[in-house]
Amino acid sequence: MTDFSGLERSFEPLGRRVPPGTVFFRVIGRDNGGVLLSMLERYRGLAQKNGLAVDGFANPSGDETREFLGKMGGAFGLARPQLERQTGLWLGQVPLALRPALTGAVQEALDCLRRQGGNDNILKNAYTKFMCWLHGPAGRVLARVGGVEPPKVLFEGDISKHEVLFLRILQQVGCDVWYLNFLSPASYDKADPSGQLSQLFAGDLLGAPPPPPPPPPPWDGAGKNLLVNEWVGDRPVWEAMLLNNAQRADGDPSPRTRTVFSVMLGADERSEYRNRLFHLKQKLEQSGRTWTLAEKKIAPPMPEEAASFRGATRKLSRPELIRVLAEAMPAGKPWTHLVQRALSLVMGQFVAGNENLFYNYSVRLACWLRRYAEALFRGGPGQREAFPPALIYYGPISEPEAALLWALAQTGMDVLYVCSDKTGCPFPSLFLPHVWIDADLGPSLPHEPFPRREEKLRARTTAYDAARELDHLLYSDTGMFRDRQFTRSQPVTLKTTLDEVAQLWPEEAQYRPSFRTEAGAVYVPNLFSKICGVEGGDLPQYWERIRAMITPSTYLVTGVPFFKPDPEGMSPGAARAFLHGGRLDPAGLKAAPRYRYGYLPEDTQNYILEKIQALMDYDLIVNGGPDLPAVTLSVLMNLDKELLRLVQGFDFTRAIPKLLIVDVTETVFSLEDCVLTAFLNLVGFDIAVFTPTGYRNLETHIRPDSFDTLTAGAFCYDLSVPELRVPPRGSAGGKKPGWKRFLFGD
Repeated sequence: MTDFSGLERSFEPLGRRVPPGTVFFRVIGRDNGGVLLSMLERYRGLAQKNGLAVDGFANPSGDETREFLGKMGGAFGLARPQLERQTGLWLGQVPLALRPALTGAVQEALDCLRRQGGNDNILKNAYTKFMCWLHGPAGRVLARVGGVEPPKVLFEGDISKHEVLFLRILQQVGCDVWYLNFLSPASYDKADPSGQLSQLFAGDLLGAPPPPPPPPPPWDGAGKNLLVNEWVGDRPVWEAMLLNNAQRADGDPSPRTRTVFSVMLGADERSEYRNRLFHLKQKLEQSGRTWTLAEKKIAPPMPEEAASFRGATRKLSRPELIRVLAEAMPAGKPWTHLVQRALSLVMGQFVAGNENLFYNYSVRLACWLRRYAEALFRGGPGQREAFPPALIYYGPISEPEAALLWALAQTGMDVLYVCSDKTGCPFPSLFLPHVWIDADLGPSLPHEPFPRREEKLRARTTAYDAARELDHLLYSDTGMFRDRQFTRSQPVTLKTTLDEVAQLWPEEAQYRPSFRTEAGAVYVPNLFSKICGVEGGDLPQYWERIRAMITPSTYLVTGVPFFKPDPEGMSPGAARAFLHGGRLDPAGLKAAPRYRYGYLPEDTQNYILEKIQALMDYDLIVNGGPDLPAVTLSVLMNLDKELLRLVQGFDFTRAIPKLLIVDVTETVFSLEDCVLTAFLNLVGFDIAVFTPTGYRNLETHIRPDSFDTLTAGAFCYDLSVPELRVPPRGSAGGKKPGWKRFLFGD
C-alpha cells in the first residue's frame, strides 16, 4: 500500500518541519483508498486561495517578450550582478530581501540548461520565459512569500523541462510545490531525467480518479408540472395569452401550469399590427393579472442587486458559480426553485470560453431573474390561480436579454417577445433550445414606439388578400426573390482568377458562388480586383475590353485623385462630434445640419450608416493616422448623387453596381480615395482597378489581402485614357466584344 504520509509536511508551519524548508513533491498515480485524493483536495484549496493552481504555463506573448527585452535593453548574461539588476528592474514588486534567493534560483536553472548543452540563445529564451512567468501568472505568489505559511503551487498534467525548472525556482524562493500526474511519469522523467529536482511519491494505480457524484440541487424536480406552449394548439399566440388558467386546462384536472412563450417578428400591415398590440395591452390591463411591458433595454443590475450574490467569485468553477448564484436566491418564495432551475438551465448551456464573460453573464442573469420574479410573482393567490404572470418585451433585444426571456419562460409566466424589425434578432441563433413559438407576421418594418392609441384602419379587398397569399407562396423559401425583398446585405468578396473576373462580372448576385440569404440578410458575392498590365501590349483591344465592362450601374473613374471634397460638406473636425469611442451616433448624425442624406428612403440611410460603422470596425484601411474615424465619416458624408443613386437602387439579389477605375498615372490613391473604395466594397459593389502601369495605388491605404492583384500582360506607360462610355468611331455599330473575349481575346 502506498504511503503518502510524507505529503503532510506541506501542511506544517515552516518552523516545525523536519527537515526544514519548502518542498517540491511529485506525485505519480494514486492509491486505492482515497488518502491521496483527500490530501490533494486540501492542498488544491490552499493553492487556489493563496497560491497558484495550473495545468501548464503558456508561452509568453509577443507583446510580453518585447516589453521585457525593451526594459532590459537587449543585454543578456549569466553574471549574478547583471541578473540581480534585471530582477529589480522587471520585478519591482519582489521585496529586496527575496531578490538574492530569486536571482540565485534563476541562475541555477540556467546553469542546469547550460550543463545539458544549451547555448546562449537557448538560455536567453529560457531566461525571458522565466521572467515573464514570474511577472505574470506567478506574480501574486511572489507577493505572499515570507509568511508563516508558504504559498502553495499545484501543477497537474504533462510538463516540459522549462516548467520543471520554473517550479524549482518557485520552491527555492519560498513556495511549496506539488507536481501531480495521475496517468504517467513520462513527461516529468523526460524533463528531469535524474529525478533530483523533486521528491517522488508513486501510487499503486495509474489512471484518472472517478469524479465524485454531485449532490442533487435543491431545485431538482422543480418545473415538472410546467407546460410551456404544448397546450396552445392552433390558437393565435395573442389569443392564447388572454385565456385564464381554467380555459387553458380545457377540463384537464391535472395540476399543471400552462404558459405561453412566443417570438413575434415582422408586421404585414402596420395599422392592423399596431392595433393588435394596443388591444392586447388593453385586455391584459382589464384582466387584473400581474404583468409588465418592457419597452426599453433592461437596465443593468444595481450595486444593491449584485450585493445579494457577493458569495459568487471569479475563482469558482462554472458549476460551483451556478450553484452559489442559485442558492443565493431568497428562500421560501413560491418562485424560488423555479428561478434557481431556470438560472442553472441557461448557464449550464452557456459555452463561451472566456471565464470573465461567463461570470459577468451569470451574475447579470441572476440579478435580472430575481428582479422580475419579485415584481411579477407578487400577486395574491387568487391572481395566480386565475392567470400566470406575463411579460411582454417590445423592440430590439440583445442576446443576454433574449436569454433572460428564455429563463423567465421556465418559471411559470407567459413571455412574449414582439418586434416588427427582424434585423439583428438574436433568437434564431440563441445558444438555448428552441422552445418558443415562432409567429412570423410578415416582412420587416422599422421599429416604432409601442402604440398608445388605436390606429386608423384600411380595409383589404379579396383581390389584395389573394395577391398577398400568392406573394407568400412565390417568395418564401423558393429561391425566387421579389424586387427589393431585402433591406440588408453582407459582402462576401470572392478570391478569383483573371478569367473568373470576366465570367462573373455580368452575373447577378443570386447566380454567383457563395450567394445565400440568412436571417433576413443577403450575402452578396462581389469582386474586388486590381488588374495590371496590357495583354500583348494591344491598347485598342484593351480599351474595348474595358468598355465592355461598363454597365448602366457603373461608376467610372479615369483620374486620380477621384474623391473631390465639398467645401460646404462635413469636415473631419465636424465629424468628430458624432463619434464616441469609435462608435457612430446615427441619431445625432441624422439631426445634424450638414447631414445630406435625409431625402433618401430610411432603409437606404440606415444601410449607408451601417456600412460606415462596419468600415470603422474592420481592419481594411491602413496608414490612416489617429484621426481615421473622423476622416472616414467626413468622406462618406460627402458622396455624390451618382453614387448615392447606385446605392439606393442596389437590389441585393440582382445586378451588382460597379466601381471601375482606370489609373494610368504615377499618382497614388489618397486616403480619401481608399476610404471611398473600401466603403463601396462593403456596400457590395464589384470593383475593378485597371492599372496598365502596374504601379501601386490601392495599396497605399487598403490592406493588400482585401483584393486580388492580377496580371494580364506587359506593363504600358505614358497612356491617355480615351472616351470609354461610347464606342470609338469606325467600330461596327458600336458592338462590344463578347464576355469570353473581353479580357483574353478570341
